[in-house]
Amino acid sequence: MSGSRAEPFRPGSARRGWALARPVFALTARFLAVSLAVLSAMTVTPMTVTTAVAQVVGPPIRLTPSADPPAVAPAPVPPPSPPPVVASPPPVPAAPSMAVVPVVPRSPPVASQPLGPPDPDGAGLLSGGEGLGGDPWRGVSQADALPLLAALPVNTPSPTAKALQRRLLLSAGSPALAVMAGVPPAGPAPVFGDAPSSHSFGRRFGALRVTALARLGDARAAAELADRLPGLLSGDEAAARALTDAELLFGPMECAKAQARGQGFEDPYWRKVDLYCRARLGDRAGADLALAMLRERAGRADPFLPLAEALTGGPPPGRRALLDASPVALAAMRTARVPVPPDALALTDPALLAAIATNPATDPATRATAGERAAAALFLDTRQLLDLYAQIPVRGEEILRARDLAGRDRTAYGRALLHQAMAATMDGSRRVALAALAVELVDPLWRSGPVGGAAAALLDTVSPSPDAAALAPAATRLYAAVGRLDAAKRWYDLAQRGRTADAAWLWPLAAVSGLLPRGADAAGLSPWLTEAVRGAGDAGLARVAGQLALLQAVGVAVPDSAWLAATDGSGPPGGVVGGVDPALWQRLGDAATGGRVGETVAVALLLLGEGGPTGTPPRLVARVAANLTAVGLEGDARALVREAMAALVAPMGSER
Repeated sequence: MSGSRAEPFRPGSARRGWALARPVFALTARFLAVSLAVLSAMTVTPMTVTTAVAQVVGPPIRLTPSADPPAVAPAPVPPPSPPPVVASPPPVPAAPSMAVVPVVPRSPPVASQPLGPPDPDGAGLLSGGEGLGGDPWRGVSQADALPLLAALPVNTPSPTAKALQRRLLLSAGSPALAVMAGVPPAGPAPVFGDAPSSHSFGRRFGALRVTALARLGDARAAAELADRLPGLLSGDEAAARALTDAELLFGPMECAKAQARGQGFEDPYWRKVDLYCRARLGDRAGADLALAMLRERAGRADPFLPLAEALTGGPPPGRRALLDASPVALAAMRTARVPVPPDALALTDPALLAAIATNPATDPATRATAGERAAAALFLDTRQLLDLYAQIPVRGEEILRARDLAGRDRTAYGRALLHQAMAATMDGSRRVALAALAVELVDPLWRSGPVGGAAAALLDTVSPSPDAAALAPAATRLYAAVGRLDAAKRWYDLAQRGRTADAAWLWPLAAVSGLLPRGADAAGLSPWLTEAVRGAGDAGLARVAGQLALLQAVGVAVPDSAWLAATDGSGPPGGVVGGVDPALWQRLGDAATGGRVGETVAVALLLLGEGGPTGTPPRLVARVAANLTAVGLEGDARALVREAMAALVAPMGSER
């Protein structure tokens, strides 16, 4: 290095350098000592974090890392260890729950894991605007989502709620994958119509979606979704059985797929399905062999065996076999043209009643009664119900006395009699009177579904002319309930032209249904309210307060003076609606505030329950609607409010 320009080393130069640098090193050492002491005092151990979090009582705690940087950097640690499991907050004590509001158990603790490949259960049949957006489950963990899906209601009378639930289940996207501590293995497959097992939380997200769709009666969509989720049905007997039950009850039944579905399962149920399919396809030898195997495995006490023998050419089954209400038994009766006895009407599951209604060998009156109850829960549509009404045999003198008989009967037979009498008469005034009675006989809880749709179809044959002005208010309410707003507008205009007292109570329904001119809703509130509260008792005032809550939920301005008038001076009600699970009430608002669309919809459906918007306190419906609007589902929110209002509005003077 002779060519280097560096200064050559001279003895003594190191001592002189140290003397110059010693004050700087001393100051640096003192600064480091003070910094380490401060950092040591501020270090928080994982146990301290866990203990502090466990002591928090309040809204759900975010279990994912915050996007904001920490205020103080932690001290260096040895090589990283697995992250601690954050304890969940203590459960909030739940108030006694109404039947329509199930209590969803708090999810088990969740351990964060590195992100893996996309969840295969995130496939869907709907995306974007057809579904619930790009990924409705964004921001929700599977630990939080699975209990919600397992508890979704089935027998709702609300077309809006059922359509919203179907979109939720078919939308592409899935919750974040997470490991749930202490989850038990999946339990035995439930029978169609049973409540979901508590072990549902250990099942796949896709399996719960397929199961829920099948339980809603949408076998076709459930099968299409299952086809997009590889290996799903072979590993989840509950989902495979729910789908097969739905195909047996509602169709279409693809026997080859159903038989393949049951290959890996040992339950005798699958042998019955195999026998049914072989008999249906004309495989007599295969059906005989399946029957012999079923006798060995199920035992001769099984009530399905006489039906199986009838399917394979044996004698008609005895009465005991006809009371087997399983889906495969009802499908066997329909295929073998064995009538279902009226005793079966004691069933409470509308899905099974739908199978009875579609059995052509069963007595028409039994079919119509079963069909109405199935249609009330949306397992049959309006066209199917009208067909059942038309098949009931009636005598000529009954047609002539239809108004008197139906007014006293008030059953499916009475409604069928009105439909047949309407088809048999051309007299204008008689047709108006029959239509008015048909509308009156529809239960308020059933107005928005096929039972109301059947009455609306009868009403379609009556023109909204001055001769029918007395029918206009009831016709407006019915058409608005079933969502036929163009027809509702024609009858509403007729009611307003008549300026009768009976038309005044329609204003809240017109306001939430869009039947009023733009900007006319605020002007109409005060005149309606003045008449509504005049002389009203407690029940009447409670109804008016519920209507105000619904109006406010869709953007109608409700002044404080209106609340004071409707609540006898106490003002707008606040807090949780009595009987509602407070944890669900709070969770709905938290989910909507966080923009978590899937969670908001699922919790909203749970709060509405099987009563739907027509069987739920209006203030709860209003909260559901407001939060659905907050996540961009304004159309669904307004439709729920319209259904609720159609069941709530009534002529002035009633319930005073």
